[in-house]
Amino acid sequence: MRIIAVISFIAFFVIGCSKENTSKTQAQNQSEIVTDNSTVSVPLNDLGAGMYKGYTGGLYPGGLNHPTGSYAVDLYKICSNIMPLDTFGNPSSKENGRILFVSIGWSTCGKNMRVLETKTAENPLTNPKLFLLTLNSGGGLARLNNVANPNDPYWNYASTLLKDSNASFRQVQIIYLETEDSIKNVNFPARPLLVKQELESCFRVFKQKFPNVKVVYLLARTSTFGDNQHIFNREPCPYYFGWACKWAIEDQINGVPGTEYKGANKVSPLITWGFYQWADSLPRKTDNFYWRSYETADGLHANPVAQDTLATRFQNFLLTDKAAKKWYTKN
Repeated sequence: MRIIAVISFIAFFVIGCSKENTSKTQAQNQSEIVTDNSTVSVPLNDLGAGMYKGYTGGLYPGGLNHPTGSYAVDLYKICSNIMPLDTFGNPSSKENGRILFVSIGWSTCGKNMRVLETKTAENPLTNPKLFLLTLNSGGGLARLNNVANPNDPYWNYASTLLKDSNASFRQVQIIYLETEDSIKNVNFPARPLLVKQELESCFRVFKQKFPNVKVVYLLARTSTFGDNQHIFNREPCPYYFGWACKWAIEDQINGVPGTEYKGANKVSPLITWGFYQWADSLPRKTDNFYWRSYETADGLHANPVAQDTLATRFQNFLLTDKAAKKWYTKN
């Protein structure tokens, strides 16, 4: 049984901040004393306004699972302005005009994107100008620290894949990012705060590499099973990755320097949620989604049937989300 109720907590920060505004907290400078029993990993969307180790859940600030306010307005406008571009990044309604949607990260992300490619091509509701391309690399070659370094060999690899597909960096407008790093720290909130910082570094590099990128979708990670995984692939690290995604989005909403997606100081695309993937063996209250060990091939990678489930969930989000469907579906 999931336990969400909070008995009490007392928090002390070396740098003062509220827990809703985690962007002002540096993990390495933080110490806290927490007394509560909300230590069961609960999916963020089910947790809602409940607490995990003193931190409010939900995919967005305030324990909500949907965007609100000016951020929601901006998300809708940005998605509405996505249009086919040629290889030089100019709007084009001709045959060479594409809406380029790429995936970046490691193998789990690539597997998801490849299935989504097929589902997109086969679905008559999708935008015929869409072009999906996996820029993923397995074997630890596309972790966050690789992607966040503009001079890392990963980017030469990505460039080759784009050229082989007669595509360009300037055509990319949408990115799906899912990967991890080899950070040894497995404490909460230290680990997700450190991962959040690396995510935000990746977003700034995206803006440098892909000058026309507009939006990045984060799906977090699925739960993993077994002790034979690298430390960053063992729970609770995959669960914590969702917190890092949540807090990176909150930083943008709060206007934290280095995350700006609009205005004269724009350094990042807009960051938002796609289909949130982390779940345990119990169906989530919000959408009945669950994840069990038999759905994986090795405790980490989804088996073919479960992979189809993940891609279908992601596609359903893209088909029905108010903002995403502006570019994903036929207009």
